Amino acid sequence: MKRTMLIFACVFFIVGIGPAGAVLIDFESLPDLVPVNNFYSSLGVHFQNAISLTAGFSLNEIDFPPSSGLVAIGDNFAPIQIAFDFPTENIFANFTYGSQLTFSAYDEHGSLIGSFINPGISNFGTTQLIALNFTDVSSLVIAGQAVNSYIMDDFNFVSTPVPEPATLLLLGSGLLGLLGVARKRIIIHS
Repeated sequence: MKRTMLIFACVFFIVGIGPAGAVLIDFESLPDLVPVNNFYSSLGVHFQNAISLTAGFSLNEIDFPPSSGLVAIGDNFAPIQIAFDFPTENIFANFTYGSQLTFSAYDEHGSLIGSFINPGISNFGTTQLIALNFTDVSSLVIAGQAVNSYIMDDFNFVSTPVPEPATLLLLGSGLLGLLGVARKRIIIHS
């Protein structure tokens, strides 16, 4: 019986909580001047008001250099809004900006978790790593003081998938089956 309970605890911990997943998006797979939108939905992230920019074409790489490769994203005449499928934390990316940036993080109910105003006004020609230490983020809004005033590259975050109800039901029925087998063995050996 103790072994069954140990198995139950281990399986619940592994499946019930789910592994955290670190994600890096470098935007290199995007063609020039394409709205990002649901391009990365398979990674559990969705963008709004973001457009891809390619160095040497739509992006002035002298003032706004990508931190890696040739492609970065910029705001498309409105603040970039990023929605996550799973609770997210440890969000960071490289930014080049021509005006002060404000980051606002929201939970799954749309309540403000926290905000961060970058103290810099401009870093033309360089990139700056900006890290946000919010937890359980469902959406993030990045706003500059002027439109088309910043680019973002090498976007990183960590998300923790929440198991679906069907997965929990399957896990629960499997564990009940294990308990039944263990009980039967105890009765037979008694």
